[in-house]
Amino acid sequence: MKNIFKVRPGNDMKFGVTRVPDGVQFSLYLPDTDSCELILYKKGNKKPASVIKLDDKYKIGSMFFVVLEKSDKNTDKRDIEDILSEDYEYTYITKNGEEIDKYAAVISGRENWGKVCSASDVRGRISLKKFDWKNQESPRIPFKDMILYELHVRGFTKHSSSKVKNKGTFAGITEKIPYLKEVGINAVMLLPCYEFNEVLCEKSYGEPSDFYEINKIGPVVDALDKLPESKKKAILDRRKEEAIEKMAVEKPQVKLNYWGYGTKDTYYFAPKASYAADKSDVPTEMKTMVRELHAAGIEVLMDIYFSPGTNINMMTECLRHWVLNYHIDGFRINDDVMPSIILASDPILSGVKLLTSSWNSEDLKRAGVVKKQNALAEYNEGFMNDARRFLKSDEGMTGAFLSRTLRNPEEFSVINFISHVNGFTLMDLVSYDIKHNESNGENNTDGTDYNYSWNCGFEGPSRRKAVMNLRMRQIRNAFTMLFCAQGTPMILAGDEFGNTQMGNNNPYCHDDNVTWLNWRKTKTGDEILEFVKNMIKFRKTYGALHQEKQLLYMDTKNYGMPDVSVHSTQAWKPDYSNYNRMLGLLLNGQYAGENEKSIYIIYNMYWEAKSFDLPYLPEDKEWHPLFETFNNEFHEIPKAKPKPKKRGRKKTSLIKERKTIVPARTVVVFIGE
Repeated sequence: MKNIFKVRPGNDMKFGVTRVPDGVQFSLYLPDTDSCELILYKKGNKKPASVIKLDDKYKIGSMFFVVLEKSDKNTDKRDIEDILSEDYEYTYITKNGEEIDKYAAVISGRENWGKVCSASDVRGRISLKKFDWKNQESPRIPFKDMILYELHVRGFTKHSSSKVKNKGTFAGITEKIPYLKEVGINAVMLLPCYEFNEVLCEKSYGEPSDFYEINKIGPVVDALDKLPESKKKAILDRRKEEAIEKMAVEKPQVKLNYWGYGTKDTYYFAPKASYAADKSDVPTEMKTMVRELHAAGIEVLMDIYFSPGTNINMMTECLRHWVLNYHIDGFRINDDVMPSIILASDPILSGVKLLTSSWNSEDLKRAGVVKKQNALAEYNEGFMNDARRFLKSDEGMTGAFLSRTLRNPEEFSVINFISHVNGFTLMDLVSYDIKHNESNGENNTDGTDYNYSWNCGFEGPSRRKAVMNLRMRQIRNAFTMLFCAQGTPMILAGDEFGNTQMGNNNPYCHDDNVTWLNWRKTKTGDEILEFVKNMIKFRKTYGALHQEKQLLYMDTKNYGMPDVSVHSTQAWKPDYSNYNRMLGLLLNGQYAGENEKSIYIIYNMYWEAKSFDLPYLPEDKEWHPLFETFNNEFHEIPKAKPKPKKRGRKKTSLIKERKTIVPARTVVVFIGE
């Protein structure tokens, strides 16, 4: 060791392992401790290469700082940071025994997903290699223009049908960038992808046969009774194989925390090694993914769940680390542990996107945060719950859904979604009345009982044409509600092609085909995907759907119509009665920009067709149907005719009001042209 490194006290107030002039500094926060030891291992060796005792000479406050410099006798031509990054691992010996640095940038020993590791297997690694960002910068997409996509790094491409080379990895996401661009996604939210311990316990949580028995294929048997016995048996055998495929092919040896929330032994500064194709250089693979997503105009946000009791300073340093070293564009944070106001006022973090369950307007003002500044957003299930209930025709939901649709506060943005990681997928939302979590091994007691779902008349998979037609229409209705709301829309990965979890609304312990996206093309999936693409194009085209400010129901600019107006079956007469399930929403395009079009959206969530008035438009415009969800029809809008030049004062007379019939459980959208 003496021939390789020189050791001296440090004083650079940084955490973890960092570059300093002429060396590399190791720092450690240990309150109420007089001494500790830094242990250096050669990679793969069980015995230490060096033990460096740290006493008061290396201590400032409650921090220990030690700098390693390259010795004059060291003939290695590499820089000190490259030597340490490529050849060494480290731990600390404290009064509690051998510990891993909570600020470690890389963790070794957890490269294999689902493997039970002993404490001695896990060590910190140094990551100081320079990375070529190729001058790529963040797209800096305003919330109002964002199409957010929530995905699990492993589950997104782990299935064989993903057809990527590096399945279940950061590199796999990079391979899927062309698909994201094709859909119209411009921001991704990565579920926990820092280093967490996914192993909950060494106990199997079920056999594939258990899953088959629980998710009985009985619901389809009645449709097969008329078939010959041999053909019926062949179909049922195939269904059994499909059900078994929903579990891992081999019996799981451990119970997993697949999502990564709230696990023990979490290292928030390190990308998850088992999510990398190249286990030897995990940081570079993740940085490459971020760089290539940015090059494609796609922002990268991370979902970080801080466990209760996590040090506030450590949480702040963690988020800064991801911004400065990985160019991450934003975070979803659990603000019950991390005070959101600290984030909003931090010199570095206040410039990135921050999503929490709520923001207090008065607290923001007191902290000097008076505008959105393209940074703050609210992320909770409010829109989801109200939209789901309106979708399935619950009583008294018109006003609540309207409020969620138009919500766009001045101080922060709002993230809207119909489904997310916690709960049913969108396909399951219209296919199941109740959760089916038996395969989790908790007697179906886990997961929420309040899904606000409706199976459209049949529980589970069905080939009945009437049932499937209704489910497809409800899916189109749901996406229309999402993309016509003023907040930022977020899609759960796979919803855009009808992904199912077989009615499991909490598959936290499934690392198999229940949680892996199945990319095999089906007619149903293709139809949903095409609709989603069209809806994203529709939202991006018309500014009235994603405006800068909260709409006020007023004509503050004397355009002849308010910025937004509410209607029902009768124009200009909103109906918020308990029994009403219909809503007309007129968005005045002029408030979104000089050349923007007005949009009229009719939601008929009643189970019968209804006649709706079409509100008046100025004499030089009329309503043109753009699309409707009943038959999934999109229409071409005729090109606007040149307006004849008129002399004198412009008249504002109105054309005669018209009516339209809207089928049951259908949304119709008109464009004023």
